[in-house]
Order: sequence, then structure tokens, then C-alpha cells
Amino acid sequence: MVYSARKFGFRVWALAPAAALAHGTMLAPGQAHAQDEDLRVSLDAEWSSFDRESNTMMFRGLRIAQGDFMIEADEAVASDLDFDRSQWEFIGNVRIDLDTAVIESSRAEILFETHDSLVVELEGNPARFQDRNPERGEPIQGGAEVLRYDSAERTLRMTGSARLSEGPNEFSGCDLIYNIDDKKITSGSSECGEPVSITILPPPDDADGP
Repeated sequence: MVYSARKFGFRVWALAPAAALAHGTMLAPGQAHAQDEDLRVSLDAEWSSFDRESNTMMFRGLRIAQGDFMIEADEAVASDLDFDRSQWEFIGNVRIDLDTAVIESSRAEILFETHDSLVVELEGNPARFQDRNPERGEPIQGGAEVLRYDSAERTLRMTGSARLSEGPNEFSGCDLIYNIDDKKITSGSSECGEPVSITILPPPDDADGP
């Protein structure tokens, strides 16, 4: 049996338990409230339904936001609405905003645990991302068949025809790792058999200018 909420759309706010309890520490009420607000998840959808037989939630026109993390997609299926532990699949025009980075793909899977997105795996042809770099002025752009974001490490791992560029400089290989905080690029596993290729162009020479 399927219960539908076609007409009125769908909106959920999920507030996590106090962060102090999750970490076994005591915080002042103001501190605990601030951390709870950081963990709060908001969900908006144009359409939703619940399938009792499979115990899954289905959405269309979905948008989920938590702090500086936001994901939207044409469709989504969730194993549970409890963000303490649930598995989500997003399909069609998937977009993730994460701090300074924007990631786009055709499909994504996310594991939520203790109200945090632990691992995000995105697939596309290719899956793409762009990260603004205020210090250097040039955005960092990349793409691969599969992008895997690790929220604990704050890294994007690109596998399968991976390419990454910053201005005229380009990196390519079968396994590249990009750190969102440090803006650093490293090579991953060498077992894929494809070497990392790096093209670095010198800065333009302005000495011959007028």
C-alpha cells in the first residue's frame, strides 16, 4: 500500500539529539543548542509517498539542507526518514552545494548516520564538480565516472577517467583525490594501471607587453 502526499508537497525538519549526548560530554545549554542547530536537517519536496511493503519513502523535486551542505534532485528514495541512520538514492539532475564547492551528477547515494552525511557516492557521464579558490582566483574543476565524497576527511575521490584542472594546469588519471579544505590534489591507488598525467603551463610573460 502506498500513501501519497501529491497535493500539498512535503516538508520535514529533523533536529538531532544534543551533540553533548552524542559525544558523551556536557555542554552549556547555549552551546548544545548551537550544535543542535548545526545538525538540523530540513527537507522540502514537491511530491512524496510512503510504500509500506518496502518501507521506503519516495520523493520528487527534493531538496535537503543541513548547515553548509545542500542536495537536490529530480527524484529520491529513502530507507527511512530518521537521519540517525538511513540510506538515500538520488536520481536525475543531482546537485550538491558544499561550502565553496558545487557537485553535479546523474545519480548519487548518501548514507546518513547520527544526523551527518558520512559518504556520498555520485555517478555520471561524467560526474562533475567545481570549487572556488579565492586565494588563487581560478576555480578548480574536475570530473570522473564516479565521485566519492568523504565528510570526515573532507575529500573528493575521482575514479574512472578522472580529470581535474586549475586554470591552464591539468591532471588526469584513473584515481585522483582532491581535498576541499586544503585545495590539494593527490594521486590515489596505482593498481588501476593508468599513470597520473600532469600538464603545467608557465604563467603568461608580461615582459614583452607594451
